Amino acid sequence: MISIISAFGGQHIQDALYKDMQGQNMFFSLEDCSNGISLIMAVEQHPDVDVIVIGHTVVKDIETYLSQIREITKTARIVLLLNGKRHQYIQEQYEGYNRRYNVEDIIFEGDGIDKLKILSIMNKGRLTVEQEIKEEVPAENPKPEEKLIEKTKEKTVEIPAEKPDAVEADIKPKEKPKRKKPDKPKRKKPPVIDIKPKKKKILQHKLADKCWVISLFGTTHGAGVTNMTASLAEYLAGNGKKVIAFNLSGGDEFKYINGQAEYRDVKSVNISEFENDYDVILIDLGVPYRISSGGYYNGFSDGYDYRNIEYLKKSSLQIVMSLSDAWHIKKCEYFLTDEQWAGQISNSYIFLFDTKPPKSLKQYAVNMFDRNSQSFAEEIARLFLIGEER
Repeated sequence: MISIISAFGGQHIQDALYKDMQGQNMFFSLEDCSNGISLIMAVEQHPDVDVIVIGHTVVKDIETYLSQIREITKTARIVLLLNGKRHQYIQEQYEGYNRRYNVEDIIFEGDGIDKLKILSIMNKGRLTVEQEIKEEVPAENPKPEEKLIEKTKEKTVEIPAEKPDAVEADIKPKEKPKRKKPDKPKRKKPPVIDIKPKKKKILQHKLADKCWVISLFGTTHGAGVTNMTASLAEYLAGNGKKVIAFNLSGGDEFKYINGQAEYRDVKSVNISEFENDYDVILIDLGVPYRISSGGYYNGFSDGYDYRNIEYLKKSSLQIVMSLSDAWHIKKCEYFLTDEQWAGQISNSYIFLFDTKPPKSLKQYAVNMFDRNSQSFAEEIARLFLIGEER
């Protein structure tokens, strides 16, 4: 088990993380530390702790805390949650944390707290032996650079006395390598290209992609994720596509399917190993979250591996299976209103319902279909079949 000490300063992050950690190989050794003093006391009580997570409200005098923590433990992984965005900090500032205190994991909260990222870092556990040695080397040789500087200074003093002209000639070329002109062409590329499509309701995908990756997950149990995965696999395979489907929901339903597509029940998969051999890769993610009927988040489903959510980022198309019943609408609405989810849902997402999409959800500019409708079938045909002729 990975033991964790946190100092979020009363931001209530620990309660949210605790829900996601149920069933995982991680646990909090103590309650959230509210200040630096209680943090140091906690580390002293648990010097064998694996991970220490520190929020920005507690790190006002961060150098002092990091120094004291490293005196107690050399191998604990330290995760810093800093306020604002990365560009608001001087590069040498957070690079210094790594050199002096072996801190490599820094999260900037300017765009909101990414709980999945925090979980992924905590899951790494304590630092490896190599990392520990890397951190201790500067302590044994406090000022190795100064010795090199002194030697170079001695050489530069001796040479000018004999060959002053040659020295000047050697110095000038070393000052010229700073070329700023090649950087200008990069500014011509507008970085805002991907923002506009999110406002459109028409699906726009990269038709040039050799392999499509489609991931599916449900907002509630019984929404038909596995059924839709198999239906899409057979539909595309029946239209000449080479298709493979992976079941990451934790079940073994795929072993009972005997169809034209290939099916596998797995715990994880490396997509890159199959992209060259298949036209379409389908991923059944099951039901990752426990959402109440009122639309409240209650953590990951029991035994669910939260790392599977990363497959959504690697997919060309994301399909969310939902139910139209009144007591299920809020479960779907959670993904449309939650700050983190609403920010990542673009026109590559399709929400499918067992009947006509609820009227109350039409206010959200997202793609919604009745999974049994002709319009959905035509959309899939346009994306995978008709689109190739363009």
